[in-house]
Amino acid sequence: MSNDLLRRCEALLFEEARRLDKREWDEWIDLYLPDATFWIPMWDDEYTLTDDPQSQLSLMWYPDRSGLEDRIFRIRTGRSSASTPLPRTVHLFSNIEAQAADGSDVQVYANGEVMSYRHKEALSFYCHYEYGLRETDAGLKIASKKVVVANDVIHDIMDIYSI
Repeated sequence: MSNDLLRRCEALLFEEARRLDKREWDEWIDLYLPDATFWIPMWDDEYTLTDDPQSQLSLMWYPDRSGLEDRIFRIRTGRSSASTPLPRTVHLFSNIEAQAADGSDVQVYANGEVMSYRHKEALSFYCHYEYGLRETDAGLKIASKKVVVANDVIHDIMDIYSI
């Protein structure tokens, strides 16, 4: 894997974080391919995650980008009472690694923390990220995103912008 490709992968993750923090929903959703999956598995027990979003519970599962588009619509129109008011967020990434996958895909792993502030309370989610990135004519795009939330307790809302 070339250093240039790793830098491009890092740049895409940083751009996604910036778009979420600035609430640039159209630019954020444009980072995802139409058939991109978005998954946050649940902890089945202390050390085991659910592994099939089709047959097991997940914290969030969208089999394609339309689910993310629906979340954005609900946030924008106020139809997401859990997102009113929207928290201020800061996304941080570290330990970014990339490796070639099938065809033109790249598998990217990262750790991160998302801090948010809402209702005079600061919260953090600690996450492990697994991205499938795909080369397109427009550059790298997100083909899949899996977020493993390491927190034991979720004190407030968890949505696309808070993880």
